[in-house]
Amino acid sequence: MSKRPRPSLFDIIFIIWVVVIPVGFGSRLINSDGDMARHIRLGEAILDGGRLPRTDFFSHTMAGQPFIAFEWGSEVLYALAYRTAGLPGVAVLAGLVLALTYALVARFLIRRGGDPLLAYFLSMAAAVLSGAHWLARPHLFTMLAVLILLELLESRGRRSLWPYFALFVVWTNLHGGFFYGCVTIAIYGVGELLEARLSAGDERREWLARARHHGAALAVALLASLVNPYGFRNLAHVTGFFGNRFLRQTQEFMSPDFHTINGKIFLVVILAVLTTLALTRRRPTFPVLLVVLANLAFSLISQRNIELFALIALPLLALTYDAEWRSLPVLRRAKGVFQREHAGSYSGLGAAVCSLLLVGLALAGGRVAGFEVVPDRFDPKVFPVDAVAKARAEQVQGRLYNNFIWGGYLLLAWPEQRVFIDGGTDHYGDTVFDEYVQVWNLDPGWQDVLKRRCIDLALISARSRLAEELVRDGGWSTWYSDSTAVILRKPADAPATTSDC
Repeated sequence: MSKRPRPSLFDIIFIIWVVVIPVGFGSRLINSDGDMARHIRLGEAILDGGRLPRTDFFSHTMAGQPFIAFEWGSEVLYALAYRTAGLPGVAVLAGLVLALTYALVARFLIRRGGDPLLAYFLSMAAAVLSGAHWLARPHLFTMLAVLILLELLESRGRRSLWPYFALFVVWTNLHGGFFYGCVTIAIYGVGELLEARLSAGDERREWLARARHHGAALAVALLASLVNPYGFRNLAHVTGFFGNRFLRQTQEFMSPDFHTINGKIFLVVILAVLTTLALTRRRPTFPVLLVVLANLAFSLISQRNIELFALIALPLLALTYDAEWRSLPVLRRAKGVFQREHAGSYSGLGAAVCSLLLVGLALAGGRVAGFEVVPDRFDPKVFPVDAVAKARAEQVQGRLYNNFIWGGYLLLAWPEQRVFIDGGTDHYGDTVFDEYVQVWNLDPGWQDVLKRRCIDLALISARSRLAEELVRDGGWSTWYSDSTAVILRKPADAPATTSDC
């Protein structure tokens, strides 16, 4: 009598997250900030024009200035999902990418003989640690690419360089995180050279061979990174992020706050890693140790990098200490159950079927029997939905000053109106961002900025100090107001403030 086929751990993890993320966290995916809308707008512009934008067409502060759409590939994918199934399509696409990422964490460990229960725990830990960055934005593709790179780096079979080239050509055109991939390859190479220095005989030759292979892989990856519409300028633009001081002031790029729940979870993981390293007799290989230390440092510098620590450092440590985990006198029954269930299981069918069902749900507008399962609209409590709808209906025009986090939303929802600024701080640079902050904080000279930029229209938070100040001392009138946003207009009879207005 044949046994009933069982889904693999890969399928189980994939099915869990491909349902939980878009259904349970769909609002976070699409309503956290305006960046998702900005990426969709740029993707639609590429689809409409059949080419990449080379100059700014969406703001008045940088109008006509050179523009690099370095994430154009992922923006096109998000725009296609949006055109096909609206916001539910975007949420489901993000859920598919994340679910595949976490399923690949377990697959990585199991393919190398790791304990299935440990693989399950690690994939869940990776999901929890990266959950704060479940946003429908291009960085999700870097999370997936990191797992593919890890498979290549830890491959012990026939060494080939073409997979690196293929990966980095695609990665480079999806997200700037490809540079992190290059850094990771370099770390592996350095670690292998250190191992070779401490080894002898055949072992030393093997480590040197790996170092040569990864040195060549790094060269191939850098070469592949030039295969994009902008060539070397794309690489220069991405590396320029490290000098962008405003990115370092953005919350997600700041160091983790260990007083928050996310920070406390990360702290527990750090302590667990340190305890493991201290109590086990075997040291990890230098490639693993350097990857762990480097990603820990990256995460302490910027909380956005915690997801990378979870996706590459934790699986490597788990693989290193799999034997010690198996010998622990805890969860023995659970380990046995997972091992038995994994043996003879099939892989892929359950994930494929569930993916099709989720795509169907997106095409149905995110609704089942009339009940909204996946959000299909922007939250009017987060974005100025009603204000923009009324302004568009009445064809309001003017030189706009807008909330920073709304900029991306305005690009999509009010394309006729050019914005002051949006989330693309790499494009706007220091000057425009300084001016935005100066006005928003009512710092000395803020009124001069409005005059110099010929601002006669403002779309800002209803309860902001700036709105109160403009009405009280600036003489601006309230054209529209609700609990989320206010549209203020400069008096029509006010004289031009500069000769350029």
